[in-house]
Amino acid sequence: MVIESRLKIPKSRIGVVIGKKGIVKSEIESFTGVSIQINSEDGSVHISSTSDVTDPTSVWKARDIIKAIGKGFSAEKAFNLLDDNIFLETIELGGSKNTVKRIKSRIIGEKGKARKMIEASTEVLISIFGNQVSLIGEISDIRNAREAIMQLVHGSKHSTVYRYLEQLRFKSKQEPLRIWKKRHLDEN
Repeated sequence: MVIESRLKIPKSRIGVVIGKKGIVKSEIESFTGVSIQINSEDGSVHISSTSDVTDPTSVWKARDIIKAIGKGFSAEKAFNLLDDNIFLETIELGGSKNTVKRIKSRIIGEKGKARKMIEASTEVLISIFGNQVSLIGEISDIRNAREAIMQLVHGSKHSTVYRYLEQLRFKSKQEPLRIWKKRHLDEN
């Protein structure tokens, strides 16, 4: 049985999907066991399983990698999606051109500070491309990054969002200690 998927990516990102001398496309095909056809004229991509496919989700993994590249991620970052625990999520930024530009600036922050803080605190990769913000990471981490981003979208002060991120970081450091204490108490 052949499994297929089709998608469109911006023409400006086709070169990244193909890569120098076709290396990125070849790596996606090699890692996932799929066949990829790209129409450079309209940005359409056709992915189909081959006889080499051992994982039935391979077509969707290849689709998500290509989709992530289309949303502005480097191929290297998009390859994180080969991990079964890593996902891609996209947030649409609505409003006028000026509103979207203002929101994107808030998410990036001065000299990229806000974006770097969100990425470091949540361990999520962020791409801001067009009128979308895309996230690559584990589900719970994506949820946290989305919350921080949505706070900025809705006008929260950067200091409020940074405090939220600090609380996340503190909780994540406390969790292993809580588990150790529980285990230690259970043993005694």
